[in-house]
Amino acid sequence: MARLRARLSAISRALRTDWREIGGLGRTALIGVVGAAALAFALGFFIPATARSHLLEARAALVAAEVAELPDPLQTRSPGTAEYFAFEEAVDHELLGGETERVKLWLRDGTIAYSDAAVLVGGKFDLSAPAMRAFDGETGTQISDLTDSAHEPDRELGRLIEIYVPLVDDRGEVAAVFEIEQRVDSLDAAMSRITRNVWLSILSGVVVLGVFMAVLSVARARDLNRRRRQAERLLGTLFRAQEDERRRIVGALHDDIGQPLYRLLYGLEGSRAKLPDDDAVATELETLEGVVRAIDTTLRSELRALQPSLAADAGLGPALEDIAASTRAETELDVHLNLTPGERLSDVKRTALYRAAREAVINVRKHANASQVWIEACSDDGRVEVIVRDDGSGGHLEPGLGLTTTRERLEALGGGLHVTAGRTGGTKVAAWLPIEEDSQ
Repeated sequence: MARLRARLSAISRALRTDWREIGGLGRTALIGVVGAAALAFALGFFIPATARSHLLEARAALVAAEVAELPDPLQTRSPGTAEYFAFEEAVDHELLGGETERVKLWLRDGTIAYSDAAVLVGGKFDLSAPAMRAFDGETGTQISDLTDSAHEPDRELGRLIEIYVPLVDDRGEVAAVFEIEQRVDSLDAAMSRITRNVWLSILSGVVVLGVFMAVLSVARARDLNRRRRQAERLLGTLFRAQEDERRRIVGALHDDIGQPLYRLLYGLEGSRAKLPDDDAVATELETLEGVVRAIDTTLRSELRALQPSLAADAGLGPALEDIAASTRAETELDVHLNLTPGERLSDVKRTALYRAAREAVINVRKHANASQVWIEACSDDGRVEVIVRDDGSGGHLEPGLGLTTTRERLEALGGGLHVTAGRTGGTKVAAWLPIEEDSQ
């Protein structure tokens, strides 16, 4: 059970990651495909229902034409007369047999004036809704389950199609309604064929569409992965070139500026030591020592910023800890660090996230007027995310050049960067990169 939940969770994370990465056009296309499939399935129910209605209407029209060929039943109500026998013979010849099981002639008060079942003649029953509509001049149909008392002789048949045809007298009023009851077997058979063919067509179309989308998705995923690997290789080459240049600059600053500063500081200290404490020159030398120490502190800070990235060598966690430690040492900010283990990224991606966090912290130090900053890193939904939040004045939601460059670098690796206002003030910078399958 635990393995199943883990598998479902992995599938869910992969789907959410894919949804984020397919872009607006891809999402529109996917929504269109889902909408088309939903419409197709709706048609699978709508088309058979419409076909059933049309088949019943066609039957009703055919029966109405056959009833119109009969002798006028309104003139042949008296059993035993020649007209009655002629009408009965016409009913036997034109209507009964085949699919027709029963005929009835209804009067407006619910009396059956004629039926091929003699036991029903003269009986009085409640009119059905289609029968009442027929007395209003409308030919109606329904499929009856034969539970009402007027169908007692027919209940062994199960179900029947009832067709009601209004009969108009010389004054143009509906004086009676002819009911023809037919077996439902042929209708059911026709509907089964229609339903089967409709669903076969719909399912075939959905399968073809699904295969097409799957092939398209696989092709796009392969192309996307290829582009990401290519971007990662290019960025890796760029990062290595940058690190080499950084090492050269750090070495030059340390050797050409840092060491002379130390010699200058030692010279100032040595010269001041030879003078009395109350000497004006000694006081000036002490001031110059402070200036040199301030320059040395600034130089050390810049050298730390220019140092090669720790993320590629020690991992993202230690690199973020170094950012927190240097921020605490160099500022009065209260730094909170929350790192969730589980990072699985290449060196290039770790370095990109590290630089994003460092750029965000630098912005907090320069612009936020904050007293606290939070640095968080977590792995979830198939990606690693680094978040930097502060409790400052906010208002810097438009990223500057540094964050813009960082965002472009992350997007080239398949990730992104978002700058938003914090829930309780300040600014929140969230940078993330996907975990590739081969890195898991």
